[in-house]
Amino acid sequence: MLKRRCFIQGMAAMALPLVSTAQAAPAARVRLPARATGSVVPQTIVGLSYETDNLRDPRFFSASNTGLVEAFRRLNPQGVLRLGGNTSDLARPAGFEGPLPVLHPLYRNRERIQPYYDVTPEALDALAGFLDATGWKLIFGINMRADSPELAAQYARMVRARLGSRLLAIQLGNEANNYFKTYEDYKAAWDRIVAPLGRTGIAGPDSGANTDWVQRFGREVPESVLLSRHYYREAAERGSLADILQHDADFDREIATLAKAARRHPQGFWLTETNSYYRGGRVGVSNAFASALWGLDFTLSAAWHGATGVCFQGGPRRSIESSLEGHDTGGRGADRDEGLIARIEAAASNYSPIGGDLETGFAPRPLYYGLLCAQLLAGGRFYELEHAEPQPNLRMYATAHGDGLRIVAINTSADTPRVLALEGLRPRARVRAAPLRAPSLDARHALAFGEDEGTLLPGAAWTLRYRDLPPVAQDGRIELTLPAGSALLLHTS
Repeated sequence: MLKRRCFIQGMAAMALPLVSTAQAAPAARVRLPARATGSVVPQTIVGLSYETDNLRDPRFFSASNTGLVEAFRRLNPQGVLRLGGNTSDLARPAGFEGPLPVLHPLYRNRERIQPYYDVTPEALDALAGFLDATGWKLIFGINMRADSPELAAQYARMVRARLGSRLLAIQLGNEANNYFKTYEDYKAAWDRIVAPLGRTGIAGPDSGANTDWVQRFGREVPESVLLSRHYYREAAERGSLADILQHDADFDREIATLAKAARRHPQGFWLTETNSYYRGGRVGVSNAFASALWGLDFTLSAAWHGATGVCFQGGPRRSIESSLEGHDTGGRGADRDEGLIARIEAAASNYSPIGGDLETGFAPRPLYYGLLCAQLLAGGRFYELEHAEPQPNLRMYATAHGDGLRIVAINTSADTPRVLALEGLRPRARVRAAPLRAPSLDARHALAFGEDEGTLLPGAAWTLRYRDLPPVAQDGRIELTLPAGSALLLHTS
């Protein structure tokens, strides 16, 4: 995105106090045009994705699970939860008595038989209460691997009856490209299984890295509420701090292509499952501060290129490892003597934005605060920033809002501060800053967003507090330094 005339989206964090310009690289001059002419950041841009098998315990997604309710509500008061993943293709509605095929793992120990599990009306009623408590909507994935129109129809009836208007869309199957060799095979099965459901409120294809499937599905299923696919940077074993901080410009172009394909669908294009590294995330990377900078940049870049929503995969470790057919994702090891935060960390999948489970309770992790920062740009209109001197490892975004301008700057360099010279601002405007910072890129704790240091504490009463900076100069300029490995949200009014 950083071009000579750069489209840079907004939301940021700056680690204060400012370092002297003598320590930093030459200034990156960025000019804001007189008007914001880009697209509006959707209110739904930040969402979450969980495995369907979390419904096996109705206490998980319930209004009484107040720690999880609060984490969702604070992240986005108008968010969307996607339930799906590999475990969605093993689920059946409670009471279903029709014949079902024997299923075997797709990836490992393929001789083993995978059992089906029941989703009960009680679990869906609890889920409805959870959605009411959070204000979120739902994208729900129904089993396709069972190849049963009868199962799908009974399941969809129960989901629609119990969830009503909370349901944004129903999808059939999860990454069906893993069990159908061709799109033609997939689409023939999809048409047959979806027939008794009706196509109202249907979406898809919820594929893996199959942009062509999404384009064809969009043309062939014009009734689809939205178009969807997944994205991960790489496998967990190939993840690293250096890799996660490299912006994926190639995928920007894919998002733009898919957003164009989804223009005639009411809810546009969604990444219904995404995160840093598949197979549960990389320990020391996906759960470290670097993931906050990556998630912030990834979300705003997706919004800039036309995505309506980005659902970050997460949840308890046991659920993700169940989805991965027993694959050991690493990261365990905490016991009751190691403290609550360590146990919350061990209970969560490596890449989950929210840590913990029903036993430990829940707390935000570094990625969560990158997503929270990105969500603060929702509702604003992007500026097309003019970047006079592009700097390596520097990403920026800016949006216009009714209460002023918000700018995000992200410095992914591990050791080089960046000087920002911002031009075209309203003279004498008030300037407030909320830094997003941690002791190091691999830090898992001691993160701070804004002026409150208690960000990662479970149950902490946390609100974003800005620091006042000197007002914009009379010539419409401000200059500041963004420390290495940090981000900054600026708000001018």
